[in-house]
This record gives sequence, C-alpha cells and structure tokens, in this order.
Amino acid sequence: MIRLVASDMDGTLLNRYGKVSLWNTNAIKALEQKNVGFVVCTGRNYEDAYTPLAEAGIHCDIICMNGAAAFNKKGERLRNQPLFQSQVTRILDICRPFSVLFDFMTEAGSCTITSREELKKSFENKVFLSMCADELSYEIIESRFQFLTEESLLNTGTDIFKISVVHENPVVLEQIRHHLKMEEGISIASSASTNLELTHAMAQKGSALMEYAIKSKIHPREILALGDSENDLSMLGLPIGYTIAMGNASDAVKRNARIITRTNDEDGVALAIESLILSKEAAVS
Repeated sequence: MIRLVASDMDGTLLNRYGKVSLWNTNAIKALEQKNVGFVVCTGRNYEDAYTPLAEAGIHCDIICMNGAAAFNKKGERLRNQPLFQSQVTRILDICRPFSVLFDFMTEAGSCTITSREELKKSFENKVFLSMCADELSYEIIESRFQFLTEESLLNTGTDIFKISVVHENPVVLEQIRHHLKMEEGISIASSASTNLELTHAMAQKGSALMEYAIKSKIHPREILALGDSENDLSMLGLPIGYTIAMGNASDAVKRNARIITRTNDEDGVALAIESLILSKEAAVS
C-alpha cells in the first residue's frame, strides 16, 4: 500500500506554463482523504516551488534545491545541506575557462556573477531556464536575481545550496562534468540539456526523500515517486514501491523507471495517482 507520493515539479507536476492542472490538483487533494502523504522533490528553491503550489491550493512539505534543503507545509526547515565554500571555489575554478553562466541558490534566493546582458541573451535563446520560457518574462526572471562579482559572492559567507552551470553546448557541459567528477563530495545532475546542477554529495533527491520517509516512519515500498530528468534518477533509482517516468522524460529516466505515465501536459501525475492509489482496483490490490 502506498503511503507517500513524491513528485518532481518542472516537466512532471507542472505543465509547460508552470502551472498545476486542475486534474493534478484534485488527485493530490484526494490523497489526503486516503491518508496518503504528498511531498514535492524539486530543483527549485523554496519560494519558486511554493508559489505555483499555493496558487493551486496545494500545501505540502517541500524538498527543494535537489535535496539541499527541505521545509514542512508551515515553511519550517527540516533539512539543510549547503555546499562547502571550498567546493564553491573549486567549481568556479573548473568552470571559469568555459565561459558559462551561473545560478547560485542561496537562502535569500538566486544570485549570479553573470552580467545582465549575458543573462538576457541566454534566456531569450532558451538556454538559461529554458523550462520557464513560456511561464515567465525575462523581466520577472531578472528581478529574482542578485548580480554580484565573484569576489563579493565568496566574501559574503552566504550558504550556497545549489549551483546551476549553464552553457548552450552540451559538449562543453560534458567536459565540465568530466572535471567535476574528479572532485570529492560534489553531486552532479541535470534538468535540461543546457545545464548541470551541482550540490553537496549528501544533497540529492533520493537521499533527502529516504531521510524524509524514515522520519515519517514510511517504508520504502510504501513510496511512489515521479520524475522526468537526470536530477530525478537518485529518487527513481531507489528500491521503492513505484518509480514512474513521465511520458516526456529522458530516455535514461524511462529506462530506470518501473512505469511510464503520460506527459506533464497530459496530467501524467494525476493519471498515475488515480490508477495506482485512488482507483477501486488499487484499493483491493
């Protein structure tokens, strides 16, 4: 019997416009009546995850920044695992020769050492935050960033939970990945062909979800997880009840999942929840 549903957001729970559909919303709310928990596992920061959920009337616990932090439905912190400053410095050293763009996720939101001009050009070309191109204007994106120099970034002492490294050429990103793999204690994932997402090795969706389940006294076989991209593999690779890939998921994710549902624009999350948990057939299985 499933007692917890864990869902990614972009490309999974959210449609192409960054919204939770009515069917998805109703399916999630129906879980509560079955005493089944629902938690989001996302690469977004807390605020960017909370907003579309609240708009849909969904109030749930949130594992964010690929597992670097977690919050309960009241907004109280449950988990905290930033990168070490030495790791941030090393990442900058490795990436510097490749002319990449950066998104540093901190407690106060996102900041970057990329210029406004570079950021705008990259967004307009659907390289930077390509998944938000239909959801938000560049002006909204820019307003969410604090623009810093590298020196001021390193000297503030602010915890950095996740670093997104962005480049239009996947070959360049593979070169960077190769160098980063030689560094201890850094987790490397991706949510698009144009980015790498870097966190502390202890900050992954899979490990954060298992920690959350243990604290909630939920057995792995009582968990259903859904995702679509590489940063979901640590979660979908767990020995849990159901691992579900979206119809729009990457081939690697589909190969690692037990079941494939419909796409995020076809309410694949709701279909999975209704078929495997809410239906009469699921109730007697």
